[in-house]
Amino acid sequence: MISNMLRFPFSMLDNEINNLFYPEQNQSSVMSAYIYPPINISTTDSKVDVYLFIAGMNPDDIDLVIEKNMLSVSGERTLPKHDENSTIYRQERFEGRFKRVITLPETVDVDSTQATYKDGVLHISIDKRAEVQPRQIKISAQ
Repeated sequence: MISNMLRFPFSMLDNEINNLFYPEQNQSSVMSAYIYPPINISTTDSKVDVYLFIAGMNPDDIDLVIEKNMLSVSGERTLPKHDENSTIYRQERFEGRFKRVITLPETVDVDSTQATYKDGVLHISIDKRAEVQPRQIKISAQ
């Protein structure tokens, strides 16, 4: 317990010290914490998968547009209204408009785009064009 008490004041100062010596690093890490919605992007030889974590939204409130090789996802998230007599001690959930723009590889076939929303995750799957996918060539014996 004494060791925790000794560490506590120093841990409170860590952010202040980092701001003094590394302001650009601290700003970028703070900024990245507020990017919404968080995304995962993966690719295989045949497709690109994009996952956006947008819990608590209605799929009708999400706009999905692909223009050239740019995927744009935007929408607006609203929070339930609180009782005027209550005091909010902490609120970490984002409310308001958002927009994420993702550059896709030029090899994607935008006409093959499929989007599904399940359990708060928007999954966008885009096939790659057939001419850029690896082909297995059979060797014939003579």
